[in-house]
Amino acid sequence: MKAILILGLLVFGISAVELEAGVPILLKEIKAIKTDHTDFTFLLDLELSQGGKVSEVVALVGDLLEQMKRDQLNDDLEYAHRTTTLGLDIEWLVIVLRNLTKERQDKNNQLSEVNQVLVGLQLQLDALTEQLNILNGKEEQLRQTRAQEAASYQARQENNSKVLAALNEIIPKLQVAVFDQEGKSLLQTEQFEIVEKIKRELGHNHPIAIMVALTTKFDVSTVKRIIDKLEHIRNAVVALMQQEDEQETQSQITFQTQIQEIAELREKFSKDFEVTSQLIKKRTNDKVLLEKRLTIINRDLSLTEQLLIQTREYKEQYDAAYAVRKGKRISEIKTVQQAYDLVDNHAKKHK
Repeated sequence: MKAILILGLLVFGISAVELEAGVPILLKEIKAIKTDHTDFTFLLDLELSQGGKVSEVVALVGDLLEQMKRDQLNDDLEYAHRTTTLGLDIEWLVIVLRNLTKERQDKNNQLSEVNQVLVGLQLQLDALTEQLNILNGKEEQLRQTRAQEAASYQARQENNSKVLAALNEIIPKLQVAVFDQEGKSLLQTEQFEIVEKIKRELGHNHPIAIMVALTTKFDVSTVKRIIDKLEHIRNAVVALMQQEDEQETQSQITFQTQIQEIAELREKFSKDFEVTSQLIKKRTNDKVLLEKRLTIINRDLSLTEQLLIQTREYKEQYDAAYAVRKGKRISEIKTVQQAYDLVDNHAKKHK
C-alpha cells in the first residue's frame, strides 16, 4: 500500500475549505465502500473534505490504479518465471534422484555379482593350490620311492654279482677236481678249501656253503651232483639278474612317465593358477571401483534429497507468499477501482 501512502501525503498537503458541488454526496458514497483498506478511503475523504478538486483526485487515483495494476502484472510475470524455474529445478532433481537410485541398485547388483564371482574364483584358487601341493607331495614320494628301489636294486645286483662270481670260480675248480680224481674220493683238505672258499665269497650261512660243509661223502659222484646244483643255481642267478635289470629299466621308464605326467599337470595347474589369480586381482579392482562409486552415489543421493526437499519447501513458501501478496494487492486494486469509478463518474456528471 506504499503508493496509497504516497498519495495520502500528497492529498494531505492540500487544504481547502470550500467544497465543489456534489462532493458531500460523493464523500458519503466513498465512505460506503466496503473494504479493509480504510486508510485509502480515509485519505480520499480527507482530500475531498479539505476542498481538493475532484478532477485532480480522479487523476491521482487513476495513476495509482494503473501503477498498482502494473505492479501486479510485473509480480505475476516474475512469479511465472520464478515458479517455472523452480518447477524445472524440482523436475530435474527428481530425475537426478531417480537416476541415482537406479544406478545405486545397478551398482549393488554388480557388486553382489562380483562378490559371488570372487568367492567362486577363490574356491578355484584354493582347489588349484591343493592340487599343486598334492602333485608336489606325489612327486616327492615318487622320487623317494624310486631312490629306495634303485638302492635296493643296486644292493641285490651287487649281491647277485658276488654270488655269480663265486659260482663261476667254484664250479670250474670242482670240475677240475672231479676230472683229476675220477673214481676216487676227494681229500678232506680239498673239501675244506672249497668250503672255505664258498664261505669267504658267499658267507658262512649261505645255503651252498652249508650244503657242501655237511656233505659227508665227498667223492666224485657227490661232487658232480653238487656241481649240477651249483650250475642250476648259477643259471637261476643269471636269470634273476636279467629279470632285475628288466624290472629296473621298466621302473625307470614308469618313473619318468609319472614325473612327466606330474610336470604336465603342474604346468597346466600353474597356468590356471596364474589366470585365476589375475582374474581375482581384476575383480577385486572392479569391487574397489564399485564401492567407491557407491560411496559417491550415496553422498549425491543424500545431497540431492536434501536439495529437493529445500527446493520444494522454498517453492511452497514462495507460492504462499505470492498468493498472500496477490490477494492483498487484488483487494487493494478493487478498493481503488471502486473509488476511482465513484470520483470519475462524479467528475463526468459535474462538468
